[in-house]
Amino acid sequence: MPIASTDLILYAAANTPENDTVTAGGAIDALRRLDFTQIAANDDIEALSDSAADTMNATLTGRNAAGAIVSETKALTGITAIIFSTAGILERVLKFELASAPAGNITVRRSVAGATVRVVPIGERGFEIFFYDSASESAGTTRYQKGFYKNAHGSLTLNNAAVRISADPLAIMGFTLASSKNDAATSANRKTQPAVGDTDPDTFDDTSKTVPAGTLEAASAIGVWVQMTLAADDTPKKSTFTLELSGTSV
Repeated sequence: MPIASTDLILYAAANTPENDTVTAGGAIDALRRLDFTQIAANDDIEALSDSAADTMNATLTGRNAAGAIVSETKALTGITAIIFSTAGILERVLKFELASAPAGNITVRRSVAGATVRVVPIGERGFEIFFYDSASESAGTTRYQKGFYKNAHGSLTLNNAAVRISADPLAIMGFTLASSKNDAATSANRKTQPAVGDTDPDTFDDTSKTVPAGTLEAASAIGVWVQMTLAADDTPKKSTFTLELSGTSV
């Protein structure tokens, strides 16, 4: 079978900061994915598995309608949905984390039985929003976060491999690629521009960039450093953007 879109997965990096002081980047974290899409309207959130064996703790973190970050930990009950009632009505979901890898697929969705926010696949641990808890300041602010596009196909290489931003409604995002595949480069913090780049070093924009050597082999990953620029005293943002990895296969 040729490589499918579901084989090209955007994972987090080992260091995914939730503030502006700790190290950013590092190697791939293939247990957690980066998330883009937000809930369409304020709602409470529930989670369930498609396996009765999943009874581990799950922690949901979000921002409520007043703007405060709230979190709740609750044990899953297998195929029966649990509602994160203490966290209450959320304006956006920031993070979802399982205490251990699940036997089944974990669906996180609006309650009751509403639209899916994200599915955590078998064996993975969770997901997190890009640029968790990032706010504008009295001067313009630029932050950087690293993710990895992985070719999860069992044997095939993605040829003519390239990454681009295909949608950026607010026009505040840019990116560059790591200079080598499967790298572990870091930055001092998410306000420090990483000293790595693709064939056009450290150029952060939305244009298509070729993966080194033009290929992404089976089980290999390419680091993607994403840049977000907020204006001074910027207004609150609730939007998304779309990163796209494309290529060809047999």
